[in-house]
Amino acid sequence: MTSLLLLLLGLVGLWRGTLWAVRGAVELSERYGISQGFVGLAILAIGTDLPELVVAVSASVEQLRGIEASGMIVGSALGSVVAQGTLVLGVAGLFGYLPVARRMVKRDGTTLLLGVVLAAAVAADGLITRGEGLVLFLVYGVYFVALWQAEWSGEAAEEDTLAAAPFSASRSIVLGVAVVLVSAHFVVTGGVELAESLGVSQTLLAVILVGLGTSLPELALSIRAATERRAALSVGNVIGSNIFDLLVPIGVGAMLHPLLVERTTVSFDLPAVAVATVLLLVLLLRRRGLQRWEAVVLLGFYLAYAGIRVGLG
Repeated sequence: MTSLLLLLLGLVGLWRGTLWAVRGAVELSERYGISQGFVGLAILAIGTDLPELVVAVSASVEQLRGIEASGMIVGSALGSVVAQGTLVLGVAGLFGYLPVARRMVKRDGTTLLLGVVLAAAVAADGLITRGEGLVLFLVYGVYFVALWQAEWSGEAAEEDTLAAAPFSASRSIVLGVAVVLVSAHFVVTGGVELAESLGVSQTLLAVILVGLGTSLPELALSIRAATERRAALSVGNVIGSNIFDLLVPIGVGAMLHPLLVERTTVSFDLPAVAVATVLLLVLLLRRRGLQRWEAVVLLGFYLAYAGIRVGLG
């Protein structure tokens, strides 16, 4: 009963927190010329992905204590990537056409594909070392710096502009993301306890339940952005979140303690991530956006993936 209550409270908090976060982000982007794409790819993506990072760090601490938790780190990250790229944008796409700039899809989609390749490469032998984790983390750092430079190149007095951000918008973003993070913790905690009471294994729980639970902030943000006709925020948030999930949680987790990767993850989860990523980018590029029927295709992919994954155990 307590687990179910935590889950419900977390869902309510997610919706309220994302309302504040999106309003603040949109106000900043419109007032100071910050593109919605950058807000989604960087600011909101990192903010809503902190739950995945917290899961990775917490599980790594357990590993340092001698408790094996590699499956929780790798599984939750990959599960989030699949859920965000298919389920999240699939649901958001049902609320209307999601137009997106081709340039953003090509530039950041290429980085996303690179993240998939790197994650698959370091996991192929069943072990992600500290050095490999550092490489993943540094690649994200380079991407973020490049994203920032591309956004502000040629902008006059950019430091003054950022410093002059209105308190109301900044407060809205900070408060919204904070509520989202706390609510996501409630959702994951309640969901995990509920699943454990049903006897679900750690790996399956991480890939499906934890991965889906930590994707709820992106789902709430994307739906809200889509209903307010802020497609760049919705799509940018998902692409940015997936890049972050593939490189940072796994990278940080491996730097703290080497990660073991199960055969099922190498043979099924990583190929599923690759297929989901390619499918999403192709659909976004076809007509510079996501049609409703294409959103249904993404939803179908996620349901198929989840069904097969549950069958594999």
